[in-house]
Amino acid sequence: MLNSLLKEELTTVNEREHEGFQIDSLQSADWAMRKLQAIEEHDTEVQNAAKADMDQTIAWRDRKLTENQASREYFENLLKDYLYRERQHNKKFKIDTPHGKVTTRKTPAGLKYEDATVLKSLRDQGITEFIRTKEEVNKKDLKKAGSIINGKFVLDDGQIVDGVAEKPAGESVKFDL
Repeated sequence: MLNSLLKEELTTVNEREHEGFQIDSLQSADWAMRKLQAIEEHDTEVQNAAKADMDQTIAWRDRKLTENQASREYFENLLKDYLYRERQHNKKFKIDTPHGKVTTRKTPAGLKYEDATVLKSLRDQGITEFIRTKEEVNKKDLKKAGSIINGKFVLDDGQIVDGVAEKPAGESVKFDL
């Protein structure tokens, strides 16, 4: 919970925000840092409160969805049983009510894969034409193997590699509160 000094800092933030305030001394810089620190603490407090609320809401949602799933399966099984009982008398029977339909759909025969087992079996037998591999640039090794010359990336053996450009050094501002 925010202490009273930080609460006071937060209330004065909005008052001076639109006054065109400028930092022109160590004292005014310290004032701004106190404001940033109060804002950071308030953000943390808000996030923690929201997280606690979200955790509780997610637990409630999961509990309710689990309860609903059991009921869903019960009613779906009742409807399936009814559909198949009626199909014994009328092969084209379907359930069609104002609140929904129950029909069947033919699914073609096919293959079912257990990816890890299939992959291991193919590798063990040396069959690689059915195994895909992901290609990507090894940037760390590429960087070591060449340099920028006249705006182009050139490997040590003189080959030019397109798509590599020099990124100039920069500077970023970091706030430690």
